[in-house]
Amino acid sequence: MASVTTGAIRQAVAAFLLGTMALGAARAEAPVYRIAAGDELSVTYPYNPELNLNGPVGPDGRFMVPMVGNLPVAGQTLDDVAATISTRLHSGGIVADARPVVSIRTYGAVVYVGGEVRTPGAVKMAQAGDPLQAVISAGGLLDTARTRKVVVIHRAADGTITQRVADLRAYTRHGTGTGIVLESQDIVFVPRSSIAEADLWVDQHLNKLIPFSKSLNYSLGTTGTVIPR
Repeated sequence: MASVTTGAIRQAVAAFLLGTMALGAARAEAPVYRIAAGDELSVTYPYNPELNLNGPVGPDGRFMVPMVGNLPVAGQTLDDVAATISTRLHSGGIVADARPVVSIRTYGAVVYVGGEVRTPGAVKMAQAGDPLQAVISAGGLLDTARTRKVVVIHRAADGTITQRVADLRAYTRHGTGTGIVLESQDIVFVPRSSIAEADLWVDQHLNKLIPFSKSLNYSLGTTGTVIPR
């Protein structure tokens, strides 16, 4: 009996540890928003409220902080910017331990959604989003969409372009995440499905070339004339 109890305890502990590890991994993979041009930031100082400020991130990706200067914040997280401000204030002998809190007042980031969606165009991001959220904001998918191969195009600051593929069908049916966190100026392109491509080919190469309707049935009469029936 003792050995059974010990084994059960070990299994319970192992299950608990695995669950904790899985929860930690899930938290680590949670989307993290990165600041973009057009965002309006709020900086508050718990111990120095006289330094509190609000302001926009300029088109060049910089944010002006009094006594600190213009900081390049585009592409950084809120924690990154808070750490930079704290370090600058400390190194300048202004505030020894500022501990600023940086937050987003309004989002200015946009992504561009095109292809087989109802309302293609620029979509304003309200938070760290994924391709499915962007597609929903663009009115949802058309029936002709290829949901398993949605393409996400990202241009880095150095001009490098990367492409990733999101499976929205697995996301909606099985809860399998895409693993893609959209950034400002990303492009989400929903291609046409293979069936829709085939229908389009038939329409372009057959329907528009045949001078009569395919819905009519024809047969040869005894005299050799074509008689519709």
